[in-house]
Amino acid sequence: MEIKEGYFEQQQTLKGADTAQEHQTNHFDPSSTLKACPVVRGYPFIGVLPKLLLNPLRLFQRAVKEHPGEIVALKLGTVHAQLVTHPKHVQYVLNDNWQNFGKGEVMWKPIRQVMGKSVMTSEGESWFHSRRLMQPMFTAHKANALTERLVKIIASDLARFEKAADGGAIDMENEMVLLTQSVTLGVIFGSSIDRSEAENLVEALKILNREISRRAFLCFLPKQFLIPGERAFRKAIQTTDNTIVTIIRQRRQSGLNHGDLLEWLLLARDEESKTGMNDQQLRDESVTLFLAGYETTSATLTWIWYLLNKHPEVERKLRAEIDAVIGKRQPTCADVAELRYTKMVIQEAMRLYPPGWFLARVLQEDDVIDGYVLKAGTTVLLCQYLTHRLHEFWDRPEVFDPERFAPEDSTLRHSYSYFPFGGGPRYCIGKHLALLETQLIVTMMVQKYRLRCVPGHPVEALPGITLRPRYGLRMTVELV
Repeated sequence: MEIKEGYFEQQQTLKGADTAQEHQTNHFDPSSTLKACPVVRGYPFIGVLPKLLLNPLRLFQRAVKEHPGEIVALKLGTVHAQLVTHPKHVQYVLNDNWQNFGKGEVMWKPIRQVMGKSVMTSEGESWFHSRRLMQPMFTAHKANALTERLVKIIASDLARFEKAADGGAIDMENEMVLLTQSVTLGVIFGSSIDRSEAENLVEALKILNREISRRAFLCFLPKQFLIPGERAFRKAIQTTDNTIVTIIRQRRQSGLNHGDLLEWLLLARDEESKTGMNDQQLRDESVTLFLAGYETTSATLTWIWYLLNKHPEVERKLRAEIDAVIGKRQPTCADVAELRYTKMVIQEAMRLYPPGWFLARVLQEDDVIDGYVLKAGTTVLLCQYLTHRLHEFWDRPEVFDPERFAPEDSTLRHSYSYFPFGGGPRYCIGKHLALLETQLIVTMMVQKYRLRCVPGHPVEALPGITLRPRYGLRMTVELV
């Protein structure tokens, strides 16, 4: 695929990137002294594959501790992978030479089975067409236009939350999943989906999300190993297809003004070809928006409540800002821009516990990164969780300190020392909407509740497709 020179810059990275620092170019000389990647030792033949399947984050932490700042080789059975964590190496993979680092097949196969050829999963001309078609719908301006709809859905669902919280301790992780599922469904489909359809769809998508997470690292096993749950996986895909395609066809016929994301997708036209999306494309993008939207946002919110409970001084400052800017009324689009500390709290939570904690790419052709030689076909693993905690780029990286995201401090760091939404031309298209939704939910919940962790309940990060508390998050809820 050939992309016109300067296209992304002219379009402000497809009209969606409002931070130039995400796309700074910092090429380094590939002809520098060549060096071999250090290797994390494992077992004969299978390498470190058992450790990857048991706890991939622990394996990656060990690799970075033993070989700080380096690209580290991991032998995963028949697959050779390289762990990349230094920001300048991350920038090369995601931005400077991004076209040489595709998504490949291995780790993306189960995701493509669910999401089809969406903007998240496609490559080459297919991706370029999808991105160009969808990007105008996901600017900051477009996200802000959904503020009133978001506030209405959140307010309605918090009534359900209060009833659930009235009986004592609750699992806040599960509650945030339910809340963000409701919000995401409402934003995408509006009133086109009834309660029964919504329940069936959410149940099917829950199965799909679980199965994708289960298959994420099992894909490195030899093909003769059968992964359990295949029947439930395929049935859930069929249920999802039937429900969403029916909604799409009904919407095409109705011609009603719903003002939701599905309507935006239906009206989208490619600037060059003037063509829109067919039913399959609409299905793929809708599923992707739902799964990627609720899963990452619910994980972020869960960690925010945990961190605020551990740091009462941050919570006090957060409450003071919300009281001063909004008080007890519902937030508006204009208010969101004034909630600067609230946004900093969210950014810091996503630094410590990025919901998408790793990315996988596959090298298309041989390449040299900072002197390290990588062969075509190599799986490259980027780990936001580790890059976000590098001492070289973060003062006291293990400490929860939202102040580090004050504008005057953020410009001093390497632009790829923080990349919770990815980076380069393929950065997350839903970034603005995700931040807006999270900011509104945090604001509206802090206005009404005080959340406290149940003493003694263990909290440990579980690395699946997203990063979640292994044992959930037990909390009590008090009305303010």
